[in-house]
Amino acid sequence: MEKQIYKISPFFEPRIWGGDRILKKFNYQTDLYPIGEVYNVVALPGEADCKVEGTDLTLSDLYRDYPDWFKCDTEQLPIRVNLLDPLADLSVQLHPDDAYALVHDHSRGKPEAWVILDTPEDGKIEFGHHAHTREEFKTLADAHDWGKLLKYLPAKKDYFIDIPAGTLHAIGRDVLTYNISRNADLTYRLFDYDRIDPNTKEHRELHIDKVVDNVLVPDTSKGFVWYEPYLKSNCEVIDYWDEPGLYGLSRVKVKDFGFYDLARFAFITVVDGEGTINNTPVIKGETVLIPDGISQLKFTGSLDMFIASYKNLAETRE
Repeated sequence: MEKQIYKISPFFEPRIWGGDRILKKFNYQTDLYPIGEVYNVVALPGEADCKVEGTDLTLSDLYRDYPDWFKCDTEQLPIRVNLLDPLADLSVQLHPDDAYALVHDHSRGKPEAWVILDTPEDGKIEFGHHAHTREEFKTLADAHDWGKLLKYLPAKKDYFIDIPAGTLHAIGRDVLTYNISRNADLTYRLFDYDRIDPNTKEHRELHIDKVVDNVLVPDTSKGFVWYEPYLKSNCEVIDYWDEPGLYGLSRVKVKDFGFYDLARFAFITVVDGEGTINNTPVIKGETVLIPDGISQLKFTGSLDMFIASYKNLAETRE
């Protein structure tokens, strides 16, 4: 198969806290309902796996069959991208580190990061906690004393927030986010507002003991960070994160035209506008894969894009 830019079809999963607003906002089509989260890049074989448009391949197939398109040091595609627009607060949760996830759930941990795309004036997120020791955390959690335990922050539009493994967090109602994470799907819930799953007619499963095992104590979370944009080759660029073995993330805005150089493969998700990427037409909501080796990009139109990539651990020594 010729190495070229391919569009990646979104993967939808119904969520108890979703609806159809995100579908309307990004012009998505699906018969599933309610949707609050869209996986723009996910490659978990047999579970959640995006389709590669114009082929009969899933993204995990492509990663397996065409390794030179990625040149990664991981067995599976290392990164995941999703857009999330909840109509109700998400459960208060965390993700474990790799060591714990492997032993207890035969999975990988899922450090992640968000950029807030939009928020109402009263938008908020749960982030971190007030406990000083693990024993205090467990006591407050067992007592369901959420007012004393949980820490909330006002959501800040266009700000970035890093969420290492073990960090307690939850996106609040109506806070629209772009999310990047490791390509994994392991979540431990602490609190879910006593919601009933409409499919099982039961409360959703909680994992309080696993949360207590993994939560970072004391809480040293930093909250939201603002990164200043800079101009380069007619593009407005923000570089958020670039950690070998985890992920890299930048945001690029273009009006009329601009040029951008890539060092590695990348997934580009358009969150607003329309235009072209190396003559491939793109609109809001679409994601394209730029295979490794296609290093020079030309953008035309009016585009607001996130560029997600990955550097191998060995690159820290190069």
